[in-house]
Amino acid sequence: MARRNDLDALRGTFLLLMAAVHLPTALSAYANEPFGYASAATGFVFLSGFLVGSIYTPLMVQRGFNHVRGRLFHRARTLYGYHLLLLAMIFIAAVAAVRWFGSAPLYNYLDVFFRHPLWALASSPLLLYKPPLLDILPMYIVFLLLTPAVLRAGERIGWLPVLSGSVMLWLFAQLHGARLLYGWVAGAGVPLPLAAFGAFNWFGWQLLWVAGVWLGSGQHRWASADLRWTRAPLVLAAASTIAVVFLIWRHHAAVLSVRVTEHSALVDKWKLGPLRILDAVALGLVLTPTLLPLLRRARLKVLELLGRNSLQVFAAHIPVCVLADALIGPPRAQGPSALDQALVVALMAVVMFAVAWRCDAVHRSRRACGGARLERTSRSRGRGDRCASH
Repeated sequence: MARRNDLDALRGTFLLLMAAVHLPTALSAYANEPFGYASAATGFVFLSGFLVGSIYTPLMVQRGFNHVRGRLFHRARTLYGYHLLLLAMIFIAAVAAVRWFGSAPLYNYLDVFFRHPLWALASSPLLLYKPPLLDILPMYIVFLLLTPAVLRAGERIGWLPVLSGSVMLWLFAQLHGARLLYGWVAGAGVPLPLAAFGAFNWFGWQLLWVAGVWLGSGQHRWASADLRWTRAPLVLAAASTIAVVFLIWRHHAAVLSVRVTEHSALVDKWKLGPLRILDAVALGLVLTPTLLPLLRRARLKVLELLGRNSLQVFAAHIPVCVLADALIGPPRAQGPSALDQALVVALMAVVMFAVAWRCDAVHRSRRACGGARLERTSRSRGRGDRCASH
């Protein structure tokens, strides 16, 4: 699939929102779910699944299942290396900061590590113990590893059974299936609390990924008349109404007579409650014919740069957020101080954009080397053909 600048810019937007949420400043309150109950992480995971399905489905047709499995395994292995590096950096920095400077925020951040160090060190490389902010990459890694099986099942038995199985796993999450599994783990003697296994419930969030892979894998059909009804005025009007209602509900609940707390199962973020899915679908129907064409025409190069290198940038911003939390503590009600603003600028300008620019330069260098090798190979084959003709 040709590179889509609008999707890169959208992923870059999601990255900026997630980074602003993770920073311990007053900006977090404004960046956290600004459009309703659909978070930036929701869009990021779905869009990542869509792009994986778009890219690797044609590859599976052209070069086979083993090639796709090898490519996705290589990508997952690279991300796993990032995750191990982040764990090592944060564990070492936290131990040093707590021992020499008595950093209470870092101690609270890694309280499980300090209470059960051996269990934490043994289980974190297995993607079991996941400190805050370090629970998205493991989920992404596991989803990548499972994607070849999802694509193959969709090809062999059809997407209806695959999607049905995904919905069943999502229902398992809504019925507190993860707590049941944790009860078995705790009963076996593992002392780690449930929160140590990460905030995101993978059984719920896999529905976003599988749906994205499904839509991406069949984009040649969904771009045609098959889904023309999604652009019908009545559908767009209904989706817009739903999106506006959720926006008001999320940020101005007093306007509506019905109030649902954020811990309600209907809007639970970590299990991906049903109303969150409804809100995400409505926003997707509204933004696809409106925002994406705008991003295609505007060509916001900075956002596209971030989106092209989204996973590396996401991994790089985590240590900065942890350091910011250790330095300035929780957000203050009176608004961002000068230090808060400096940290935001350092994160956005120095870390995120610098990492994105460096990764882009490496990609350009590799493409140039690959093109040069291809040209040399073509010339050598041409000489061989001429010799053979004589």
